[in-house]
Amino acid sequence: MFNDLYIWGVGAITVCIAVNTIWRLVIERQRFLKEELSDEDRAFVWRIVLFIVLPLVNFLDLRATTICLEGFGGYMKSWSYGLLWYHVVPAGLPNQELIIPVLFAGSAATTIFALCLLPALAFRPHPFLATLIGYSVAFIFALNFVADPILSAFGLGGVRWQVALAAGSPEQRAPLIMVHIVLSVIFLAVMRSVHIRLWFAAMARPHATSQLKQALASLKTDPSSARLLCLVGVLYERAGLQSPAKAQLKKLKTQFPYSPYHHFLEALVSYARRDYKLARKAFIFTSDYPFVNGELKASLLSAAACSAFAENDLIGALNLCERALEFDDGCVVARMVKVDVFLRQGKKEQAGDEIMVAMHMGLDLDLENKIPLQLENAYNMLVAMEETKGVRHILQPTNRF
Repeated sequence: MFNDLYIWGVGAITVCIAVNTIWRLVIERQRFLKEELSDEDRAFVWRIVLFIVLPLVNFLDLRATTICLEGFGGYMKSWSYGLLWYHVVPAGLPNQELIIPVLFAGSAATTIFALCLLPALAFRPHPFLATLIGYSVAFIFALNFVADPILSAFGLGGVRWQVALAAGSPEQRAPLIMVHIVLSVIFLAVMRSVHIRLWFAAMARPHATSQLKQALASLKTDPSSARLLCLVGVLYERAGLQSPAKAQLKKLKTQFPYSPYHHFLEALVSYARRDYKLARKAFIFTSDYPFVNGELKASLLSAAACSAFAENDLIGALNLCERALEFDDGCVVARMVKVDVFLRQGKKEQAGDEIMVAMHMGLDLDLENKIPLQLENAYNMLVAMEETKGVRHILQPTNRF
């Protein structure tokens, strides 16, 4: 009884989240018409995939399994559908060897459905639609080829694999396992391909990808430039390509270990990977370079404050915000992090006072694309710092023997 309550409780929560997602999709539709989606927008796309697309995919899986079972002359002894899951007990099959085609008919149907979505990307749809299609296709393939077999191996997820391996003949089991291994390897290779990911990024994040291609062309003409290596790494990160960004960071660390560009990119990559301790350290290290002052120093210190807040170090975040405001009183990120710290501490009056100060200063309190820092402004200021005479000597490649 407790198990039934748990299952139907999860189903009820799923329905509530799905309804809320559809409602937000309607009332906030203007935010999805932008050419550049924020991280929050992309997180919302994943919410659509999990709570709207997945229930529909599971229903398609269930119907395909039912149709195949009845087509072979069998019937459903029992079945259940809970949006995020379904369960079918087949019976009455004239031949036991038909059990594997029945069990995997739904998986084949959802895979074909995902393949039918892919041609839509050839028409370069709007970034929001491209992101939704891309995430949905990747999720369906990952579910069918990777997650389902692995979860079944540990006794979790659906039961189709357990039933198939127990009831299927050896002549059927070996091809089934080999086909899934081959498909999963192909899927993982495609997902890790830089060319494929760059092609998708050109649709989902067109502005950042366009800048990235220009930076890559410039880097070919000057491959030993710390500034260009950093720029390419930053744009890889903005385009959502974290592995190439990390590769650029390794090049910078090898060729320019004492460059502020190295620590700047390290901070961004670490923050994106949620290694907030390393990100905080790298932001502070970059802010301590000679000639880093004013707005740039405030931006770096406020980014370190964001990292400290994400680490749940409220006192450290507050101290870093105060340091940032010493160099730029109008640093909106530092002020808003202070507001978050005060709210977390239950100091609502101080949080309200901080908001009023920011409003009286005429600051734009919209933090979209400003967390942990306004990337383009910070990078441009870092380039301006490079051009000062005093830091050129630390931007030369190290001698390698």
